[in-house]
Amino acid sequence: MITRDIQIRVRYKETDAMGVVHHSNYVTYYETARTEMLREFGTTYRALEESGIMLPVRDVTMRFFTPARYDDLLTVRISLCEMPGVRMTFYHDVLNEQGELVNTGTVVLVFMNAATRKACRAPGWFAEIFRPWFE
Repeated sequence: MITRDIQIRVRYKETDAMGVVHHSNYVTYYETARTEMLREFGTTYRALEESGIMLPVRDVTMRFFTPARYDDLLTVRISLCEMPGVRMTFYHDVLNEQGELVNTGTVVLVFMNAATRKACRAPGWFAEIFRPWFE
């Protein structure tokens, strides 16, 4: 399993009339954490796209526990628990500065050939990046 912590500061525009982070923003927090995790491993979405691979979202699930508010510093703990195949599943725990669980979520992405728009396996070069953690 690979786990990384990514910090995100809540911006005012991400809050609703109740003064808490609107639920739709958690999807963006998850994406930010995924992007930064990939960058830490030396690759990017851009590299995948340039190699002819797209990575659309297939499924998102979320649970909420306690509200996050403007200017909170959140930690998005992102985990990848299995080797990328035809899909990649990321697990997220969002914690506030007190270490309380704010939100959990899962995002499933599917590797897709950009030309055919059909599902495919993760490119070999991409899978090799993560292999050491899953052997």
